[in-house]
Amino acid sequence: MKKIGKKYKEIIFAVTAAVILTGCVSKEQYYEDITLSRQQAYQQWQSRKKAQQMAQTLINGELSLQDCIKLTIVNNKMLQSIVQEKEVARGEELRSYSAILPSLMLTYDYMRKDKVASLGPITFGDVDNYSAGLRVSQPIFDGGSMIARMNSARLFSLMTDETVRSTVQDILYLAIHAYHDVLLDQHLLEISQDAVRSSQAHLDNVRTKRKGGVASDFDVLRAEVELSNFEAELIQNKNTINVAKANLLKIMGVSQDSEVSLTDELVYVPEDISMEQAVETAFNNRPDLLSGELDIKYQKEQLNIARSQYWPAVSGFYERSFSKPDPHNGTLIDWGYIWNAGVSVSFPVFDGFAREGSVIQQKARFKQAQINLVDAEETTLFEITKALLSIHDAEEFVHSQRLNLTRAEEGLRLAEVGYKEGTNTQVEMIDAQSALTEAMANYYQSIYTHIISKLDLQKSMGTLAVPYDAEQPGVSAQDSDVVLNIQ
Repeated sequence: MKKIGKKYKEIIFAVTAAVILTGCVSKEQYYEDITLSRQQAYQQWQSRKKAQQMAQTLINGELSLQDCIKLTIVNNKMLQSIVQEKEVARGEELRSYSAILPSLMLTYDYMRKDKVASLGPITFGDVDNYSAGLRVSQPIFDGGSMIARMNSARLFSLMTDETVRSTVQDILYLAIHAYHDVLLDQHLLEISQDAVRSSQAHLDNVRTKRKGGVASDFDVLRAEVELSNFEAELIQNKNTINVAKANLLKIMGVSQDSEVSLTDELVYVPEDISMEQAVETAFNNRPDLLSGELDIKYQKEQLNIARSQYWPAVSGFYERSFSKPDPHNGTLIDWGYIWNAGVSVSFPVFDGFAREGSVIQQKARFKQAQINLVDAEETTLFEITKALLSIHDAEEFVHSQRLNLTRAEEGLRLAEVGYKEGTNTQVEMIDAQSALTEAMANYYQSIYTHIISKLDLQKSMGTLAVPYDAEQPGVSAQDSDVVLNIQ
């Protein structure tokens, strides 16, 4: 017996060891599996990328701000997603009608018994039992919950509309902002290109003078350093504008392979609006304020629904069923029908404080909605104040930089004349060129800042969804024909 037990243990040990050894996976096998999984993931990404590129809109040609807005509204993925919330609200509003409309239910049952009751030769029922029925139920009274549910659904739909409108304004803000980002970067790129050309011409002039013995090696070296600095800035501006264009195309929801040239310009248009006018416009147009008002009404209806649980629920019903065996005579194995009608009244006496808890919650949410509206109004006043102050500062910035640009242009002209006549040094010439470059950049930056400040004001007033025209801030007053090749 001991030998058999020992041999049995040896067999178990051998089988266990074989299972363990065969179940172990080496590091190389793990990495092979991971590598294969990563390759499959990359192939899936390529397939998704190709499908997305085929689905995206490809545009080529001139692009105005008007067309930028239109393309954004049509193609932006976030807008396409948020619009589906309107369908959700429509479904909720349609579902609310169930609170007042009758419900109709059809039923069918089959049951087989192992045996039926009998009294001598008389049997009661059948082993095979069939039943088909119709039940109609109509709510009559439920403490005001029916009307409150329908009102809540309508308010939810209106709140959804404001949410969609708010998202539209947010996306339009991003699109208009990105459009002007590209416009500013284009001007900065042109300034860098002009600076490089001027520096190159100056370097050629210095080299010519050095050959004639008028300039020194230091003068040449100084001109070369200045040219390299402007070239580095040019490279940086090229990268900046490429990123800005990619961001604009992303916001518009079009293909990154699109090739567009912006037709609008950075135009300074003074803004004349008072704080009172801006606040009045905001209080009547901002989606978050309108949504806040609707939310207060919505929470009030939800509170009414919670309070309705303290009232009895009354409903009428009518039932009609067909059964086999006959429901009136169990000895008759044939189809028969029966009907019932009446009124059902239910009154909850105690539900474990569920009603009290619901009322407390809804009172708190109602109070929250009121507080949130006040906070939204305060936020509105802050954003308007900030935008108006920014506009005022930007206007002063524009005026100062316009004058400074004139001075810088005149300074460069005088420096060039003096350098040719020998009264100005090369350092003064380079400083004048750098000053003009900086003045031009500051001038366009000031116009850009003014436009964005007015854009912030429009967003704070909730008027960005209004179609743009030539009179609105940040849009060129010149109407031009737009050629867009949309595929």
